Amino acid sequence: MRRPGVLSATVLAGVVAAVLGWSTAGTAASAPAQVRPQAREGGLRLISAIDVGGAPSSIVAAAGSLWVSIGMDGIVRIDPRTNRPVVNIRPGGAVIGLAAGFGAIWAIDVFSDRLLRIDPRTNLVSGTTPVGGLPTGIAIGHGSVWVANQLDTTVSRISPQTGRVLATIRLGTEEIWPGGIAASQDGVWVVTGGGNEVSLIDPKTATVDLRLPVPGARSLAVARGSLWVGRAAAASLVRIDRTGMVEVEAAGQRADAYGPALAGGAAVWLAVPGQIARLRPRTGRSELELKLPNRHHLSAIAVAGDVWVADQNAEVVLRLRVVQR
Repeated sequence: MRRPGVLSATVLAGVVAAVLGWSTAGTAASAPAQVRPQAREGGLRLISAIDVGGAPSSIVAAAGSLWVSIGMDGIVRIDPRTNRPVVNIRPGGAVIGLAAGFGAIWAIDVFSDRLLRIDPRTNLVSGTTPVGGLPTGIAIGHGSVWVANQLDTTVSRISPQTGRVLATIRLGTEEIWPGGIAASQDGVWVVTGGGNEVSLIDPKTATVDLRLPVPGARSLAVARGSLWVGRAAAASLVRIDRTGMVEVEAAGQRADAYGPALAGGAAVWLAVPGQIARLRPRTGRSELELKLPNRHHLSAIAVAGDVWVADQNAEVVLRLRVVQR
């Protein structure tokens, strides 16, 4: 295995652009774009567009709220009863990734190379942990918080109780793709190979147990025991489980070069430019879908009763509701 090296200038520029709120899918609007609620379409209805005051990069639902990372503007907490931001947490640096677990909200600060623990009862940072260089992905599972560090090409395993780094898993030079990390019952999956494979970390040994080639791998989600991999510029996903690996067509939902936004759980949710869809967890066929009026860059999805989608170009969080046919 090669020693960790320096991140390429091209990839680093892309990460910094995303942090500062520049759209990676085109030029961001100088003011929030108008996203009007639409009538029922394909079983999904857009009921609200919530201005978060910056380009949202990540969303997590916890403690009765929606938490949204907006880079150097920190974290916005949204009250779903009113569809309004109620708190803006400004820990310094630039927050680009969020996760929830162990009674806390966890955030990664890409500028200061740290993991933040936020107490949802007080909305205050209750702990910080130094991690590797340029942290760009976060996952919760197997009793730990896992952070993918792009510059160091490492994954840090952190104790949620003490905030200590329990293990550092090293990968090859420039292997880690930004944001590509997810925990399943089998271990912790990471997009590696510079975005052309996925690797499985065994939480018992803190070592890479498996590598699978997936050309164009970008985003990850876990749904009903299967890992789903979003691919660059593709109208298909890759499903991985204990029976093997299979490519699943997502007809009509073609991702851009940065891949789709994915969310898992009971079903697979997918967002590509201008379109949001729910896929069947076994076949990948679209069950519900909604098309937006413009090609917005949708960066993250969270499902908590309704479906919440981060729209970077419009600087809003879209609230969608499943309408019974």
